Amino acid sequence: MNRKLVVSAGCAALMAGLVAGCGTANNTTNPANTAVKNPAAKSNTTVVQQGHNNLVVAPTSEVGSANLKRLTAIADKQPSNFEAQLNAADSASANGNTALAIQYFKRAVQANPKSGLALTALGNMYRERENQPKEAIPYYQKSIQVDPSYGWAYWQLAQAYLTLKETSLAKQTLEQGLKNVSKKDTAYADIQSALAQLNGSQKAPK
Repeated sequence: MNRKLVVSAGCAALMAGLVAGCGTANNTTNPANTAVKNPAAKSNTTVVQQGHNNLVVAPTSEVGSANLKRLTAIADKQPSNFEAQLNAADSASANGNTALAIQYFKRAVQANPKSGLALTALGNMYRERENQPKEAIPYYQKSIQVDPSYGWAYWQLAQAYLTLKETSLAKQTLEQGLKNVSKKDTAYADIQSALAQLNGSQKAPK
């Protein structure tokens, strides 16, 4: 399982409260087990338009009703199989079925309670798809608790706090992330950049 998670492409636009996609759109969403910075460069992925300039980058094998039916059937037959639950959740997310994605991400967490990736992806469903940052925060916090080295949980939690105008908590979260996350982690540079931007905005004259 790839530990990379960019359900909102990590960029320095954290301060704006919106995430500017690093690829082809203002909001770029990738499935939970994929980190694609440039969707066009991946021949085995599909860019799915979901309205409001929101793009979902997903493996071709997860897009479409036939793939969704296939992957959910596998997951239903193997409820304790973490990979199967995550694949079904990814497919549901890629196909725009947020409620179903939440259902299978929750099953993935049940199958592997210590997966920071699954917990963070679940939080993203609430924050990004349902526009419920308060509902997302406990999942991000739990992700950090069970896997303190998973960088994207800090980044996503900070964005949730910023959406709620909790700037101090966002800053604390990013600082905590820099202490706990390896510099080799795919999220480290974005955490560092977001914190620098946040500090810069606080020092700027009004």
